[in-house]
Amino acid sequence: MAHHILQISWRGYVSAFLLILAIMNTASAVTHYSIPEEMEERSIVANLAADLELDVKTLNDRKMRIDAVANTKYLDVNTETGELFILARMDREHLCPSKTTTSCFLKLDATIENPIRMFNIEVEIMDINDNAPQFRRSIMHLDISESSSVGERFSLNNAVDPDVGTNSVKNYHLSSSEHFAIEIQTGRDGSKFADLILKKALDREKQAVHNLILTAVDGGIPTHTGTASIIVRVLDINDNAPSFDKESYKINIMENSPVGSLVIKMNATDLDEGSNSDIVYSYSLYTSEKTQNTFSLNPDNGEIRVKEMVNYEHFKIFDMEVIATDKGPISLSGQCKLSVLVTDMNDNHPEMSIKSFQSPIKESVPVGTVIAVISVSDKDSGDNGIVDLHIPNNLPFNLRESSDNYFELVISESLDREKVPEYDITFTVTDRGSPPLSDNLTMALELLDVNDNVPQFSQSFYTIRVMENNAPGALLSSLTAFDPDLHENQYLVYFILDKEIANTSMSMLFSINPENGNLYALKTFDYEIEKEFLFHIEARDSGVPPLSSNVTVHIIIVDQNDNTPVIVSPWRAHGSMVEEKIPRSTDKGSLVAKVIAIDTDSVQNSRITYQFLQVTDATLFSLDQYNGEIRTMRMFSYRDPRHQRLVVVAKDNGEPALSATVTIKLSTVETAVKAYADMTEVPLEYDIFSDLNLYLVIGLGSVSFLLLITILVTIVLKCQQPKPSKAAPASRNSIISERNSTIADSTLVSNDAYWYSLFLAETRKGKLVVRQPVPKGSRYIVSSLPRSTGLTETSDSAASTLQLLDVNDNVPRFPQSFYTIRVMENNAPGSLLSSLTAFDPDLHENQYLVYFILEKEIANTSMSMLFSINPENGNLYALKTFDYEIEKEFLFHIEARDSGVPPLSSNVTVHIIIVDQNDNTPVIVSPWRAHGSVVEEKIPRSTDKGSLVSKVIAIDTDSVHNSRITYQFLQVTDATLFSLDQYNGEIRTMRMFSYRDPRHQRLVVVAKDNGEPALSATVTIKLSTVETAVKAYADMTEVPLEYDIFSDLNLYLVIGLGSVSFLLLITILVTIVLKCQQPKPSKAAPASRNSIISERNSTIADSTLVSNDAYWYSLFLAETRKGKLVVRQPVPKGSRYIVSSLPRSTGLTETSDSAASTLQESTTSSSSST
Repeated sequence: MAHHILQISWRGYVSAFLLILAIMNTASAVTHYSIPEEMEERSIVANLAADLELDVKTLNDRKMRIDAVANTKYLDVNTETGELFILARMDREHLCPSKTTTSCFLKLDATIENPIRMFNIEVEIMDINDNAPQFRRSIMHLDISESSSVGERFSLNNAVDPDVGTNSVKNYHLSSSEHFAIEIQTGRDGSKFADLILKKALDREKQAVHNLILTAVDGGIPTHTGTASIIVRVLDINDNAPSFDKESYKINIMENSPVGSLVIKMNATDLDEGSNSDIVYSYSLYTSEKTQNTFSLNPDNGEIRVKEMVNYEHFKIFDMEVIATDKGPISLSGQCKLSVLVTDMNDNHPEMSIKSFQSPIKESVPVGTVIAVISVSDKDSGDNGIVDLHIPNNLPFNLRESSDNYFELVISESLDREKVPEYDITFTVTDRGSPPLSDNLTMALELLDVNDNVPQFSQSFYTIRVMENNAPGALLSSLTAFDPDLHENQYLVYFILDKEIANTSMSMLFSINPENGNLYALKTFDYEIEKEFLFHIEARDSGVPPLSSNVTVHIIIVDQNDNTPVIVSPWRAHGSMVEEKIPRSTDKGSLVAKVIAIDTDSVQNSRITYQFLQVTDATLFSLDQYNGEIRTMRMFSYRDPRHQRLVVVAKDNGEPALSATVTIKLSTVETAVKAYADMTEVPLEYDIFSDLNLYLVIGLGSVSFLLLITILVTIVLKCQQPKPSKAAPASRNSIISERNSTIADSTLVSNDAYWYSLFLAETRKGKLVVRQPVPKGSRYIVSSLPRSTGLTETSDSAASTLQLLDVNDNVPRFPQSFYTIRVMENNAPGSLLSSLTAFDPDLHENQYLVYFILEKEIANTSMSMLFSINPENGNLYALKTFDYEIEKEFLFHIEARDSGVPPLSSNVTVHIIIVDQNDNTPVIVSPWRAHGSVVEEKIPRSTDKGSLVSKVIAIDTDSVHNSRITYQFLQVTDATLFSLDQYNGEIRTMRMFSYRDPRHQRLVVVAKDNGEPALSATVTIKLSTVETAVKAYADMTEVPLEYDIFSDLNLYLVIGLGSVSFLLLITILVTIVLKCQQPKPSKAAPASRNSIISERNSTIADSTLVSNDAYWYSLFLAETRKGKLVVRQPVPKGSRYIVSSLPRSTGLTETSDSAASTLQESTTSSSSST
């Protein structure tokens, strides 16, 4: 069984090898045939057996076969004859649909067995012209505008022919057309397509649609063609204007024709289509407004109808021009003229017209004066048009005819206003028709009074109380006067007689309505700044010449409780807690702290009382409600906590009461020593936007600084006073360790020539005398040697350092003696203006400078309320926004003061100049109008040329350059009728009014200032012409101008400044008293060699320290060679030691003089060497 399996496997491998070998032998041979497409089935292609050199007899046995292509078997082989024949009809376009190549091949594989062989057969299918060209769409629609230009191209769909080569589309033909032609293009793939070209302009009105035939022809034999229809629709453009049947029409109508009756129907035609042919009818600009108001034109159908009554006497002929406009994108129009002739009817009454009528007139007008001119007319013709004019006989007037149809009314008798203030004159006009028609007109003639009465106020003095913090614009009072005259002589205008107080005009604080005398406040008043005002109000009539009188007005500002008490002591930053330290051994009744608050209100409201709001232990402290002193009620016990918290409230006496609180944290300490070295000064933080903080910082800083200076000066003066101590038992050359003790009978030792040039030693008296000024800051070492000690190499010595103290002998100096600082108005509050720094060559506290503003009040306003200076660095700040229109400059002094005892100071003058900006818009004050409304004025229609119509007055509160105002028209109804003076704002007539001028004239005047950029204001004046010249004064209303006045600085710091001045005076007095209590220095002994200077930082070299006191040697070690004094052990704080020195060249005799030098140990020298 196994042998059989191996035999089968071997045969299989041999068969596979032979098959692969056969394939490799036949792979390289390809048999090629070319046949046309569409050959009939069973058609012989070739003898495949002969071409492959195969034996025909063995084809059946060897099973020769042809493989199918794409599941379709187009060719097969006849195994009997070896011929290759067509098995199925072949369409080249189906087999090879792509036209990218002209060749189409069928690749076949012929296979025979025994042995297996494969042959590659390639059959090329040749194309024949069996397809006609076809268009994708048989009908092509094109929309072409008739405005298309000649030569414009339009793309057409190309024809498609499945055949290739010469059998594909070769050419196109277009049917005959005078407007279109085609141009054949060739694509990259060789395909042909045609473009339609416009060769003649189109006209839709002549031919709207063009039908064309496009024929595609291929290149085969015989040729095939395909056609497509091209329908070109010409799109209309609006190129035809509407036209009327006639250019002009004449129509007759009867006057008084009823409204709505048809006059004519206009008809216009347009050859265009759609919206281009839709017509709208309208009047042209040449048709008068009267004609358009008389006849209506229907815009859709062109009907002209009577719109209002037609009157022959008004218009006999109406000429109009009608325009017909189409609705095209760019509309075209045509027009025609139409004349409507009106036929007259006798239907008019006679008329009269007052051409001129002077009313009112003065009662003093002389006899014979013409006061009116009357024109009469009758629109009828013939006798019906002749008219007569009459007036009543009982009047002091006559009528006289001046010319045709014109009559003058003349005064025939003297007039008296007190007897007859007014005349009603009736004019009657009658025509001569049958029956006669008449009309009448009554005119009122008013007699003007002569201005002979002065305005009178009801009081001669007005006292007005105004509560502070009033609203700007609040009504204060109404000050009215009475004038018994009439009209202009009775019309009063009220003014504030300008009076400047502290460079502030009264008109910037108050405003009075010029018509009714209402007095308004223009700003919010502050009782703490302004308490009263006194000025005058003038009432002036409008007569010519005007008469006036005035009255005194006293404004009293009434205080309100509007200022909260401010805690000025103890000072704390931004409401933080105040920390104080007191000895725990403080006795009962001792002053712990004092709360001081100030209130800038009036006396009643500023009374302040103090009380505890919170207290840790109510039994420990008491608070005086009137002076704010906090005192201990008992001594501290061990049970009392170390920290005590006190909250004190300061309440004023106002209604309602206002209050402020301060929190004090008390810490008890075991000793009363105040560590001045630990004190650090924190610069104040100014809050320029609070009411009082900024101003109180300077005052509080000054108080705190002066208080510190007072304490320091007191301590220094106290320490310098010598206190006598008990003398030790007499012993020669010993050192006493008590303060201010001296060492007598010792010898100063020094071989330094420079030392001897500075000092003179008195060995017997133990003194060191200064021979000449010692360099500031120098240090000298004093060495002393006891007389009982020999000058040996092993001798011990002790060194003491003497330092020269600075004397406050230099005044602070500014680099300039006068500062000019320019500040632009509208500055931001708190802005830095300049830095004013001085220099002091002294040292330490003598060099530390504090800057102050020397108080100077301007208009009840302190300089410290306007400016602030940093007391440490001299930076000058503005505390408010300055307004050039209120404050133009300031002059004050800055003082720089050092911290020496006594302090020295110098000052410098500062000149602040406020620079103006153009920040105020001109304000129209005349003619007045409410809230920018239109001003209505009435003027007689008979006004002569050059008459004053109105006057525009504008004010600008800026500086002279910025406040120069010019006037000009912004809009005017008739530029030929009015003129405007650009400098004084007067509007005058340039000619008389004519009947053509409209009754209402609109003038817009702009007032522009001279600033950069310029600001302006406008006023609109509506002028109405009337037949009389009566001026309706009663209709005029004036609203007071509203000024934006920046509030003046108040006097919140008066109390603070008084406190600073008082403390400064106390400081000076205390310093003088303490200075006078100092013991006068004794006269120095006669100059002797080797004296010691007792100033700090001085050294004496090469001398020997002398002492027999054991306690002295336990503290100090003398180094005689080095001239130093060395500390052996810590020295008690505050102790003073007297060092006596003996020169080495001097023997220890009874007569030897000694000089004493005082060494004082500071708090830091107990642990370090000197």
